Amino acid sequence: MRLAYVCADHGIPLRGDKGASVHLRSLAGALAARGHSVTVLARNLNGVNGDPPSVHVAELPWRVDEHGRFFEERLAQLLPDVVLERYSLDSGPAMRVSRALGIDYALEVNAPLVAEAVQFRRLPEDANHQARERELFVSAGTVFAVSTALRDHIVACGADASRVHVVHNGVDVAQFNAADGSGVRKKYGLDGAVVVGFAGSLRAWHGVARLLWAARALPAEYSLLIVGGGNERHLALELARALGIGDRVVVTGEVNHSEVASHLAAMDVAVAPYEAVAGFYFSPLKVMEYMAAGLAIVASREGDIPDVIDGCGVLVEPGDERELAAAISRVGGDPELRARLSQASRERAHAYSWARVASTVEAVLAPR
Repeated sequence: MRLAYVCADHGIPLRGDKGASVHLRSLAGALAARGHSVTVLARNLNGVNGDPPSVHVAELPWRVDEHGRFFEERLAQLLPDVVLERYSLDSGPAMRVSRALGIDYALEVNAPLVAEAVQFRRLPEDANHQARERELFVSAGTVFAVSTALRDHIVACGADASRVHVVHNGVDVAQFNAADGSGVRKKYGLDGAVVVGFAGSLRAWHGVARLLWAARALPAEYSLLIVGGGNERHLALELARALGIGDRVVVTGEVNHSEVASHLAAMDVAVAPYEAVAGFYFSPLKVMEYMAAGLAIVASREGDIPDVIDGCGVLVEPGDERELAAAISRVGGDPELRARLSQASRERAHAYSWARVASTVEAVLAPR
């Protein structure tokens, strides 16, 4: 299958470290590894990570009004069997050109972007944006959603439910399975501690503040390793100091994705302490990476997380810091429980490998 994988979102650098960048590279590489000819057409190629092996890369124009002409020229040259586009607020031209050329078009949806942008990025509420989103969902031949809540949103917008497929995020199992965390423990003075970890961007809804409040109730031998940067990093450090646990909290700042595995390997317990979010639509990359690293997990009972980590961890109600602290203490203080959960995580991670994700996408786009 010849596949053109489009990302018109300027906020997703192909070679970057953010989760969306990892998804873009990993799925493209996994599809190429399955023998498909893959060309990534991305608006932003920045970052320090390499391109996926055996994947061709081309840069989209930065001006949105030039996208139509670019796709007319490039898709006519490539003549892919399918155009797969990661949904962005600038999506549209690729679908129109695909239609004109008689090429199958599929849309990958990772978030309800209009609602998200209105709530978090100061996008004015605009019926035109909402209408464009609905048109894309309804008109795409195939739609992939990363969670069941997102699938429900897409169907509620008018898409035919039979054309909407849930495909969760994935993970490079081998990369996280083989990592050594001893260097990270030594670097941050964590030897001898029970290390409770979080990895990801520090956003308010990710629950890092809730984790810090919960940590007050943990014994003195427990330390927090918070791996990530973002808007909340300095607030997290200030809150840790204010709570009197600053000496037991490490906030690394942004870490290259190639180094995340060694940081996870330094942890004893991994936490996904999401706050309550209406219509929780996320497919947390961190949770798949926790499993591949063989970690016992404590996570909020939100969205698809209970199904994803089934048997690999302990679930808590979002926003309940006492329950969160009790769950962390229970898992952290019971080596036998941790070992059982660790083994379950390693086994379950294979169901979410990027190879499995690519296989599912392939089965939908090129059924035999």
